[in-house]
Amino acid sequence: MDRVFKSKVDWWYHLVLLIMIINTVLAFIKGEPIGMVILLLITLQCIHMLLSTWYKITADGNLIVHCSIFPEKQIAVAEISAVEVTVMPVSSYALSLDRLIIYKGDTQWLLVSPVNKQEFIRVLRKYNPAIQIKEPMI
Repeated sequence: MDRVFKSKVDWWYHLVLLIMIINTVLAFIKGEPIGMVILLLITLQCIHMLLSTWYKITADGNLIVHCSIFPEKQIAVAEISAVEVTVMPVSSYALSLDRLIIYKGDTQWLLVSPVNKQEFIRVLRKYNPAIQIKEPMI
C-alpha cells in the first residue's frame, strides 16, 4: 500500500504567505493593477505549494516527491544509500527547515521535510534496510 507524507510547514512559510496577501491587497487599494496581478499569481503559487507538497513511498518501492508545478522527482528506494537530518536553507521540495537529506550513493539527491520524519525513515527502511542514518555535520 502506498504511504503519503505531507511536507512539514514552518511558521516562516505562513509569514511569507501573509506578507504576500497583504501586499496584494495594498496593490489593489493603491490602484496598481500590474503589481496586484503579479503579487496575486505569486501568492496563489505559494498556496498551491502549501497544498500540494508531499512525498509518496509506493507499494513497489519507489519514492515520489511532488511540489506544486515543479517536476515530480522519483527514485527507487533501493537506490537510497543514506538519510541525514539537516536544516540546510537551500531550495528544495520542502516547506520547512526541519529536513532530511536523501543520498543516492555518496551524492545528495534531494532535501525533503516530512511531517513525521521517524515514520518516513521507518517506511523507507522497510523497503531498503541498508539505508544508513548519517549524523548531522557540525
